[in-house]
Formats: sequence, structure tokens, C-alpha cells
Amino acid sequence: MTDVLFFNADDILADYLHKTKQKKITPVLFKESLNHIDEKELAPYKKAEIISVFVHSESLDTERLDYFKNLKLIVTRSTGFNHIDLEYCKKRGIEVLNVPRYGETTVAEFSFGLLLNLARHIIQGRNGMAHNHVEIPSYMGIDLMGKSIGIIGTGSIGQHMIKLAQGFGMNVLAYDLYPKEELKELYVSSLEEIYKKADVISLHVPSTPQNYHLLNEKAFNQMKKGVIILNTARGDLIDTEALYIALKKGIVGGAGLDVLENEDFLIHDDIELKNELFKNNDFLLDSALNLKLLQFKNVIATPHIAFNSIDALNRINETTLKNIELFLKGKIQNSVLK
Repeated sequence: MTDVLFFNADDILADYLHKTKQKKITPVLFKESLNHIDEKELAPYKKAEIISVFVHSESLDTERLDYFKNLKLIVTRSTGFNHIDLEYCKKRGIEVLNVPRYGETTVAEFSFGLLLNLARHIIQGRNGMAHNHVEIPSYMGIDLMGKSIGIIGTGSIGQHMIKLAQGFGMNVLAYDLYPKEELKELYVSSLEEIYKKADVISLHVPSTPQNYHLLNEKAFNQMKKGVIILNTARGDLIDTEALYIALKKGIVGGAGLDVLENEDFLIHDDIELKNELFKNNDFLLDSALNLKLLQFKNVIATPHIAFNSIDALNRINETTLKNIELFLKGKIQNSVLK
């Protein structure tokens, strides 16, 4: 039996491991992220060869990873892997695997839920009722039928978003660096065309150096007044300061954000003010701006939960265990080390 350390483990993962009765691995579950666990607690497992982390894990501390001298595999229970230092892993010969597909419907449905709330002010209406302060004129919304939606990134999530948008009678403008033949009629020639024509812009691309601050001041200044921005991908796709200014100016009419740039301070309740993160000026600025974004009535911010359905989590856990099973057999699937 091989010890596998699961960090940020929840009850759903524990139940799944129990029900599937693992025969080749001994799961060791920690509720906290690796960075926050005392080395004394890790001591019995210092020879561990396999660890698994979650999407909510902070960027893995390489000094902490150094503690595991025999580490051969990191499996992230997510599609994104920007919380893992891939160059470090390459140098140490550590394989990194992810879960490339688990929630295309899950995340797209959540994205569309954000859009419906922004278009029809559902949350504001509900809160007005709850607080006995109903202002019907302020709940004036827009129809989605006939509006143009720019979908940036047409992977599995983006493709399902296209289906949902078409079901609502929206005009789809798609953009992808690697266009799909079956979607060729939907693609536009440039991002600028989406910025100028779209009433709604939805992001479904990974966090890469090329995509960093994809939506920046220049991009916002090209957009239609009142555009709705949706981001359920990664926070650093949007320049937070530029979004804040665009909201203040009324260029952006609404934003549905399941992810925020430098979101750790808002999401993790175990981050203290003395944390090293607060020595980073960008982290401080983004943390302050994120709090300001929450004050806008036309901004819906959620704590990185677009993936969070029981169906999706079961698919994540299934693929994670399959990744580990094949690795132990000398086979590799879903490697992110290109």
C-alpha cells in the first residue's frame, strides 16, 4: 500500500474514498492546505511519494515541498494548476497531473446563473423583499434574447456556455487561439471585435503569461457602455484596478466574478495580516480593490465555487484516483508538464 496525502480534504472526498474502498493506496487526509500544517504532523509521512491538493490551495510553498525528499507526484483536484510551481517540479523530477474535464456543464451553468442575476437583478429583488424595502424601478433588467455574448475560450466549458447562450436566443461571438472546426461560423477575427460588439463577455481561458490581464484598461475602453463581464476562470485574467475604474465610469454595467485577482485574503479565513503575502504591494492593492468591488450593487462576487456541485466533485475525485492508479502502474494521464 502506498501513502497518498490529500490536502484540503473535505467530507465529500472522505466519503468517496470510503465508498470506493481503495486497495492500492492508503489515503491520509488533512483538512488544511499543505502550507498551514506543522511539520510535526507531517513527520510520519516525510517519505511520501504522492500528494494531492485542491483548487483552493494557496500557491504551494516550495520549501514545504522540499520536506518530502521522495516526492514523485502531485495530483491537483482541479483543472487549473497555477498554484503549483511547474519549473520547480521539473527540476525535481516531480510529475504533475490535473483533472482536465469534470465540470464543463457545472461551471457554464454557474456562469449563466451569474448572468441571469445581473440581467434581471434577482438578488437585489430578493434582498429588497427580505428587508421590507422594495424598489421595483431599480430592478429594471434586460432581455438576453437578441443580445450578443462574446465567449473568449471555446474549450469544453466555453462550448457548453455557447449552447446555453444559443438556447436563450443570444448571438454568439467566439474567440480562441485554437479554433474548433465545428464552431467556425461563430468565431470573430479578433478580441477587439468582441470588445466592440458584445453586450456580455464571458471568460473561459486558462491563466497563462499570455492571458495575464487580458481585460485591461485598453480593452475596457473599447467595450460597449453597459457591458456585462463574467469570469469563472481565473482572477488574473482581469486587471482589477482597470475593472474598478470601468465600473465607476459605467463602461461595465455589471460583473459576475467567481474568481478575483489575489483573492486569497477574501477566501481563506486563516490568512493573518502578518502573512508574507502582505509584503507584496500588488497583493495589498488587489485586496483593497476587491473589497471595493464588493460594494458595487452591480457586482456579484462568489468565493470560487463555480465547480462546486456534488456531481462535479464526484467526477473530480474519480479522475484523481484514476490518475494515481495509472501512475502507480507506470502510466501517465493528464500531465500538465508540457
